[in-house]
Amino acid sequence: MAIASPLRYSGALTLLGARTPGLDAVERAAGAGILLGAVVYPPALGWIDGKQEAGRLLRDLLGPALERLRGTYGRGRHELITAAHTTIVLAGLFDALREVVGPAYESLRVSDQEKLQLAQEPGKIVTQANWIDRLAGADIPLPSPTLGFEENLSSRLAPRMADLTAAAVAFFEGLSAWNRLGVDSAGIIAECTTRWRVHYRDAYLRLGADVPEFFVWASLGEHAATREELRRANARLLELLDHTAPAMGRMHDLLAAGGSAERPGRASVRSKLARAAAAVLDQPLLRSSVLPAGLTFPTVAEGFVTPRFRSAVASATAGVALSQEEWWAERPVHEQLDQFLAGYLAHPDAARRPLVVLGHPGAGKSLLTEILAARLPVEKYTVTPVQLRRVNADDRLLSQVETALRDLLKEQVSWGRVADESAELTRVVLLDGLDELIQATGTTQSAYLTEAARFQEEEWALGRPVAVVVTSRTIVVDRARVPDGSLVLKLEDFTDAQIQAWITAWNRANAGTPGFRRLSARNVLRHGDLARQPLLLTLLAIYHADPSAARLAGGAMSPATLYRTLLDAFIQRQVADKPDRPPEPELLPRMLGELRRRLSIAAFGMFNRQRQHISEADLERDLDVFLGRRADPAGGFETPVGRAHQTVAGFFFVHVSRMNEHTENAQRTYEFLHATFGEFLIAERTLMMLDGHARKLAEYRDDPSSHEPPDDSLLRALLSYQPLTSRRAIVEFAAELVDQLPGQRRRELLETANALLGTARSRAYGRYRQYEPAPPDVVAVCAAYTANLVLLAVLLAGEGVTPARMAPPGTEVSTWWLSLTRLWQAGLTDEAWTGITNTLVLRRGHTAYSVLDLARGTEAVTTLTVLLPD
Repeated sequence: MAIASPLRYSGALTLLGARTPGLDAVERAAGAGILLGAVVYPPALGWIDGKQEAGRLLRDLLGPALERLRGTYGRGRHELITAAHTTIVLAGLFDALREVVGPAYESLRVSDQEKLQLAQEPGKIVTQANWIDRLAGADIPLPSPTLGFEENLSSRLAPRMADLTAAAVAFFEGLSAWNRLGVDSAGIIAECTTRWRVHYRDAYLRLGADVPEFFVWASLGEHAATREELRRANARLLELLDHTAPAMGRMHDLLAAGGSAERPGRASVRSKLARAAAAVLDQPLLRSSVLPAGLTFPTVAEGFVTPRFRSAVASATAGVALSQEEWWAERPVHEQLDQFLAGYLAHPDAARRPLVVLGHPGAGKSLLTEILAARLPVEKYTVTPVQLRRVNADDRLLSQVETALRDLLKEQVSWGRVADESAELTRVVLLDGLDELIQATGTTQSAYLTEAARFQEEEWALGRPVAVVVTSRTIVVDRARVPDGSLVLKLEDFTDAQIQAWITAWNRANAGTPGFRRLSARNVLRHGDLARQPLLLTLLAIYHADPSAARLAGGAMSPATLYRTLLDAFIQRQVADKPDRPPEPELLPRMLGELRRRLSIAAFGMFNRQRQHISEADLERDLDVFLGRRADPAGGFETPVGRAHQTVAGFFFVHVSRMNEHTENAQRTYEFLHATFGEFLIAERTLMMLDGHARKLAEYRDDPSSHEPPDDSLLRALLSYQPLTSRRAIVEFAAELVDQLPGQRRRELLETANALLGTARSRAYGRYRQYEPAPPDVVAVCAAYTANLVLLAVLLAGEGVTPARMAPPGTEVSTWWLSLTRLWQAGLTDEAWTGITNTLVLRRGHTAYSVLDLARGTEAVTTLTVLLPD
């Protein structure tokens, strides 16, 4: 049998009243068969003469409910809170009716003749009982993070109460007793709604004095008039709201208020998860296998700056464009994310649909999930963090959660065990990196958020509420189906004040560092929006702190320029400053270039395998293919350091994960501190390879007798497994680097790209055939390579390029273009094809010809296969 919803009147009474005498009396009256037509049901309003008891019954039930709330958590608390809110809303309605109608309200009775008439004429029964049907069936929504107390009152509750009042008056008008009283029905509805507001506000704020959730929801989007009322209701909680604690500590304080459950035993899974989560607060704000020498990083607790955010509710029919910056720009920016999340995670809806957190690369999404895990009070929440890049992308969500538990706790732990240990609590699952999962699997994970919502539904049915938080890059979220009604947050860049707060923590942490160059907001703000992104601000600070580094040029700087400048400095430091015997000056440029090339091979190795990491064995194989196999060392008892480890070891922006390190099966994997490092290296290396090929092509054309025809095997190998359009950041970096080229050089590279495109389908593999980051597929290889060459041509053309300019001489353009786009559709995954159609568009040029160009903003996707006549 379905459980009555505490959002509805009868369900709220059943839940709060349990077996109270008042409720029993109502049910007995209903069971006695008092024939008031539809008035007999629901049992909680069994007869019209019980109207005088309704308001008192509701108020009397609140006291015991508050006592039960003090020791209840998890689903039970959610239901009690919802039921308590439903009762104060409807009690206020009954009280308002009594006040507005006056003494006449108490004298209303149903005559014996009317009872008989109602029983004999069922057609009238429905009409006359309409208000009770509405009363029983209407949902009474709680305030929420998206609609605080005042907004919920005005936009949702007040219209419902006006409707219920109108239905009540219509019902009363059918009674002869009402007509004899001569009551003015017309003026009752507005006056009753006004009186109801007073009763509801008073009751709600009284609840806020005892129930922190009500207090927090009232404070969200608060009006000035509400604040003083909140202070009178609970000054202690208002003090918590006004207090700013580091690293979202206020969220913990608000959620921990209102009593505490017993802390878990030290050997329990709950306790182990809590200790692992809390440890992050004492770790450096930047975590890497090797931190830059001579610098001290603030801890997470000291240096985390709570970001601002925008919010929206997902809807497939309301024009919500979650991946579009232009759409988000129209939504207001909010502060106090910690308070907002406290209100959300205390709300029953948190266990119904996933919360989606969006942001640009380096916006702090992953760190935010770690702080959530650390700050949620262990007495009320059990948190399981899941790094989606570390689990099998093809597994079901439950298997991924259990994999994450095993990796974190170093033991086999089932989700059922975690859930059972958290019987009276709310479980929270943090799924970090949906974009990486989608990019690794394509459209096979487009329903991942729907699966997460289904997981929540199933757990709720088992009495185990689960809040799910999912992070993703903003630009990828359009490839996932976000369930309607899900709350979506988008993290914003830092303000000037937030930059100053971060810099203050940075300077304080390094106050005792000899030779440290203090950083000022003025130093970084001159670089424009770059300084407003947490990751790039960190890189700027590291660079500035190096006494030997040149000062960054003033004025705004593109992300590509910043990454290139910083990588130059970091690689220079790695090669020249770390060894005991620095290299000879004349050898330094070659060594710098070689190390940068190896890093690029690592970046391509991750990208072409559709992962954010690469194993040491895979990187060794890739380096052997492109650099030549290294001779085996002769003699010795120790295993030599591999070339893969030499390539990445010592860089703070490369993270090394070790498994079974002290066994014969020791394994290492490498990943960039953030994916944007690899994405820049891919864009940079692609243009460098194209430039190198162009130079060789020019030499060959100038003197064919002295030069061999240029070989595109390296370009073909690295660009034949994934379209660069699969990662928007690669395209953006490449576009910025192309913009820095002289006009003549751009034209020369465009000609080279077109020449390569003309012969791209003549063979599938070059001399690097042993490079196999994915199983060989001739069609897929040709599709990816040609798509990347077309993208390069579009970037180099600047204002778009006609297919006729790219087509080989002597070919019929429409036929050639149609066969090329069909090759892409046949050889690429759905996800890769979508990346192309989201990046490239065909539009009418200055003439009647089609021009292929980059899509701009929210520009509609065009059909790439249809050309205007050439």
